[in-house]
Amino acid sequence: MLDNLFFPKTVAIIGASQKPGTLGYYVMQNNIHLNPVLYPVHPKYKTVLGVKTYTSILDVPEDIDVAISVVGPDNTLKITEECASAHVKFLIIITSRFGEAARFKEGKLLEQKISKISEKSGTRIVGPNCIGVLNLPYINSTFAPAYSLSALKGLPIPPQGNINIISESGSISGLVTAWLVEQGLGLNKLVNYGNGIDLRAADFMEYFKNDEDCTVVGVYTEGIKNGRHFIEACRTLNTEKPLIILKPKSTLASRAAQSHTGSILTNDALFDAALKQVHVQRVRTYPQLRSAVKTHSLLPEDYLKRDHFCCAGITNAGGLKVLLAESLRQNQVPESALSHFSPELVTTLECILPEHVTIANPLDVAGDASSDIYVNVLKTLLEQKNVDCILSIPTFEPGYLCETLVKDTLTLMKTYRKPILVTCTGGKLALLYKEKFQKLHIPTYQTPEDMAFAYQILRKRHQYITGLPSGS
Repeated sequence: MLDNLFFPKTVAIIGASQKPGTLGYYVMQNNIHLNPVLYPVHPKYKTVLGVKTYTSILDVPEDIDVAISVVGPDNTLKITEECASAHVKFLIIITSRFGEAARFKEGKLLEQKISKISEKSGTRIVGPNCIGVLNLPYINSTFAPAYSLSALKGLPIPPQGNINIISESGSISGLVTAWLVEQGLGLNKLVNYGNGIDLRAADFMEYFKNDEDCTVVGVYTEGIKNGRHFIEACRTLNTEKPLIILKPKSTLASRAAQSHTGSILTNDALFDAALKQVHVQRVRTYPQLRSAVKTHSLLPEDYLKRDHFCCAGITNAGGLKVLLAESLRQNQVPESALSHFSPELVTTLECILPEHVTIANPLDVAGDASSDIYVNVLKTLLEQKNVDCILSIPTFEPGYLCETLVKDTLTLMKTYRKPILVTCTGGKLALLYKEKFQKLHIPTYQTPEDMAFAYQILRKRHQYITGLPSGS
């Protein structure tokens, strides 16, 4: 169990520093709220940031759940031995220049020695070459300075939410965290395991299966060391909540990964086939990872527990209607997934819309449609038993639609308990409306392509949790 890693009762920072700009300073600063169960370790300081400091982990009077090491590789072996002697439960090794550094020939050997100490003592290792764990208010082993827009530095911390992130890359972890803040989404737990000489993605996936505060898990991995363990962890986690995997595929990306975290190559075709066998959703790009995680985080699984999952598209722009149809095709959404408009529905819509509007799915309600008309059409579509999801592209330039559409969209989604995905595309006005939809936690996207991808992600999840065939 990893409870002591994510919810430590005692934390030691080995290499804690008084000097601004150093790893030891920022990690100490990010955990200062843990005092008095925070124990800085440094042989030269009596205090760090006003907290009593110990010369060695062996001198700390308490049992330590998590030790965060920011010392260089030359001293890490000794630190690991001391942590093992002190019965430290988890050691997070932040610093780099280990097995990932081809020019540092001792790096791999050093990792092997550290691993042997871990195996013998029971002290589990996160890293090296990582930012570790973020689970506020319990622990923040990241080494980013305090966030300050005026100073143009730091890592913004998202509010508490339902998203868990597992990443082999520290930079991807930071980018996702900053993006969550920009989107108004909440983070539950984040872990970056770096070179992963001990704990890796599969271990965290197994733990997150029983994390009641998490409803979706996003994983970025560059290589797999134990394929069977990884796929089994994927299978068990995915039965409880959506799991999204991003793993680069190309030969060039694989070579880059070897010099980044020392990842080993994986047969991509076999990896892809294994994920499909356990019904785990694999994405190909970083934007796709973000879209998939966002979509699942904002929509309860209950919205997907339906006999089918057909969609209806609506917009007030003819060109966007065409682009939506093309985007669905590019994302391999079959025409059978578009809800059939019955003669009765067509008659009802003809009474709402002017004569020059052609009734078809996707539906263009025309550029001069008011918000009242747009909402009336939305409501009419949601009332249909064969409409399970709405793909909405309201354009606010020119401004026939108004702000009431935003709140009405949320009300309709909650009333009918059916997903409404929204695309806001255009200029500054569109961006302002995009923020308004986001603030109400309505799944909102920048382009029709992004929205079509999100719909296909939801279709796949619907097929899995209902046991229905792919054509449903």
